[in-house]
Amino acid sequence: MGVVLSLMVSGLVLSAAPANADVKPRPSAVDAEVLTPYQLTNQVKAAGALRADLMKSSAQVAVANTRLERLSAQATTLLANLSAARTAEVAAETEAAAQETHLMQLGLEVEAALNALGQLASDSYIRGGGPLGDIVAMFEALTSPSADKNTDSMATVQYLVDGRARLFERLEFLRAEQVVTSARAEAASKQAATEATAAAEAKAKLDTVIAQQRSALEALQNAQTDQVGRAAGLRGALLRSESRIARAADSRLAQALQGQDFTLLMDSSPDCGKDTGHYPNGRFPASALCPLYAAPDEGLPRDNAMAFNAMSRAYEQQAGSPLCVTDAYRTFAEQIMVRLATPELAAVPGTSQHGVGRAVDLCGGVQSFASPAHLWMERHAPLYGWFQPAWADSSGELPEPWHWEFAS
Repeated sequence: MGVVLSLMVSGLVLSAAPANADVKPRPSAVDAEVLTPYQLTNQVKAAGALRADLMKSSAQVAVANTRLERLSAQATTLLANLSAARTAEVAAETEAAAQETHLMQLGLEVEAALNALGQLASDSYIRGGGPLGDIVAMFEALTSPSADKNTDSMATVQYLVDGRARLFERLEFLRAEQVVTSARAEAASKQAATEATAAAEAKAKLDTVIAQQRSALEALQNAQTDQVGRAAGLRGALLRSESRIARAADSRLAQALQGQDFTLLMDSSPDCGKDTGHYPNGRFPASALCPLYAAPDEGLPRDNAMAFNAMSRAYEQQAGSPLCVTDAYRTFAEQIMVRLATPELAAVPGTSQHGVGRAVDLCGGVQSFASPAHLWMERHAPLYGWFQPAWADSSGELPEPWHWEFAS
């Protein structure tokens, strides 16, 4: 990973010094004694033996690391699949709801058309209107004493006939539309159920891999902790010596311990973001968001934020600082501004994952594919439900090392 550990020994953080360092370490008042030649020889020999042992045991670390890398890649793929499945499920449910609403509206319109036809029948046989009224109008047209009056009567007849025909045509159209919409609603409901099943299956597969990944990470931690623990005391003795030989031995020992520090930290949930209503992209109210750890000006929906905060705290335990955030949830207006500033990178306003609180842009080293911080994210982010979509990784269509999304 390219990260050199700092080891805590007797309350002091001890770091390896290069063999050719110009400034010699100054011993503290407690550790002012200098190793005797005999002690120094023994310590250097012990350091050499431990280094050789570490190189042998690093095979165990390598195996655990390889397994972790493989599981991390699997988890990232499954997270992307889960995200896509849930997006499809929401779309299908939305379509089903829209078709049901349309079907209800058609029912009301059919009822109105039937009422209008019923009124025609009532006018015909009870009040003397309707078809009987049409006959009277026709009779008046045929017996009209003048051409002008005849024209008016014929126009009335034509209007009455056309109105009744339009009413029947409307009823026929509405009933046909009911049949089509009913079929669409049924199909959309079946599709929603299918997508829900696919999402559940994707989540089950993901849970299995995440459990395996946690186990692999624990195995890697154990292997590395064992190495670090055995080296800590010896390094302390070597660093307390003013001998260049001792510092050179410590430098070689430190090289065998590079990049070995992993811890997990889960987060407790504060009281925020309890508003779980469905809001349009970029239209989330403040009541639906929680602030991010060490980035209070940025927010995400509750579950997304809690998962991110746990991940950021875990990173802080190892790196000394929390994850750096440049952007999280974006309002619709902010999406427009970003689109205008970087049209080649930003999504069309109203379609951004930032607008639904499922994306963050990170800094602090994560924005570089080659950095230890980015590697940490690749290995740990899936444990918290975060992943980098395929299009944004180093071999994707639009590489964005800073862009990460939440799936579960």
